[in-house]
Amino acid sequence: MASTKADVDVEKQSDSDDENEEVAPLLQGKRFNPRASYCFDSNTGIITAGDADITPRTKADWDEGVHDCMTYSTHTLTTWQAFWSNSRTVWLKPELWIMMVRLTLVALLTCIVTLVIVPNPAVFKTAKFTAVSKFLNVVVGLLLGFFLSSSMLRWHASVNGFLGLLDSLRNLHVQFLALGVREEDLITVLRYGYGSAWILFETLKCDTDHITKGSCDREGMWKRIAQKRARIDPSGKTNILNEREIEVLRTVHDPSHILWTWVGVLLGGLAQDGWIPPMNSPTYGRIMNICQTAHAAIREVKLSITVQAPLTYCHSLAMLVHINNILSAVTMGIVSGLAIGTALLARDIHFHKHLPFGHPAHDASLRESDQDWQNLAVTGIYCFFGPVLYQGLLMISMFLAQPFQAPDAEIPMRSLLFKVEVDLCDSRESVKRMGFKMPFFKAPPPVSDKKNTKKDEEAIDGGE
Repeated sequence: MASTKADVDVEKQSDSDDENEEVAPLLQGKRFNPRASYCFDSNTGIITAGDADITPRTKADWDEGVHDCMTYSTHTLTTWQAFWSNSRTVWLKPELWIMMVRLTLVALLTCIVTLVIVPNPAVFKTAKFTAVSKFLNVVVGLLLGFFLSSSMLRWHASVNGFLGLLDSLRNLHVQFLALGVREEDLITVLRYGYGSAWILFETLKCDTDHITKGSCDREGMWKRIAQKRARIDPSGKTNILNEREIEVLRTVHDPSHILWTWVGVLLGGLAQDGWIPPMNSPTYGRIMNICQTAHAAIREVKLSITVQAPLTYCHSLAMLVHINNILSAVTMGIVSGLAIGTALLARDIHFHKHLPFGHPAHDASLRESDQDWQNLAVTGIYCFFGPVLYQGLLMISMFLAQPFQAPDAEIPMRSLLFKVEVDLCDSRESVKRMGFKMPFFKAPPPVSDKKNTKKDEEAIDGGE
């Protein structure tokens, strides 16, 4: 019985040692896992490639829980910290508060004019002046809500299009790995697919600059693309596009679309050479369907960004917002002028009573003055927050409608493109590290056959 208990203790100790051996490497391993072309820190999630930090995360941004417009913490938004957050918020935009200063000047000018031209402000009912403003607030709020919803749908369509394009690249990589396509052909196809995403991003930014600034640095765009390295190539010496390819793409209207046309031609050649299933096979149809999905994603991105809402609608909406804001400022000025004039009459210091053409019989009570001050306080609240809210929502809607024009609503394409590149590298490196027997659709020639073929070629050359 004692020996049995001892055996059980030994087995438990052995199991414990085995568990410790399995856990120890995970806890004590290197933080940085080197790949062929980048390093990934599993603790911080930061990816570096040489001296470049692919996922830069500044301390200031992350202290507020914000990295970019798509990566942020929602916890801070549920607390009062949202009031003093200064990361990518429209409420701290100079354009918004410059507009509010202009409206304040309009209200001040209206107040002065009201004081001058109204000899007996006590007879006016200030509530009448706010009725029209309240009506426009309802109309403008309804139209802004529709436009904001439409802009959000367009922005999401742009993001979904880009993600669909990048997913097509991942799916194509998986298909090629499963079919055992030659590495040089695999890298070429991935270069073209990855280059189409970069070119799509750069051309959209260039087109936006052309619309907003009247010009764009297209030459600089091609220089930036020519300098980008293809980290999917383990050698680290291959660019995404070479000089000849860029020279051809410069002459076409839609280079991102043309690159996927090249991919389709390469796929047809691989099928003819036997590296992938023939053209009449379902597998080849599946691979070509991936190319068509990429084409559809490019069209979706271009349509959601280049095809804007009709100018008539946007201009009318902007005019209504500005008219409503100006009307709110005028209302605030009139109510302020009447309240100040009534207070001066109640204290018998209104300048109209002492002018030669004035009306000394006009008078007001302190009760009327207090009521006007109360109306002024209520009017001031919605005449200030209403224009701020509507102007801010108009700016947000316009930002979302053109995500490459406003940095605060810009799609973080650089981060998405780097991540898909990392995923492609991970797929290749993980398969190699696992030591799987690589599959192939077309069997490579045996080594002996290669040697015999080389000897035959040398003999033929010698005979000649």
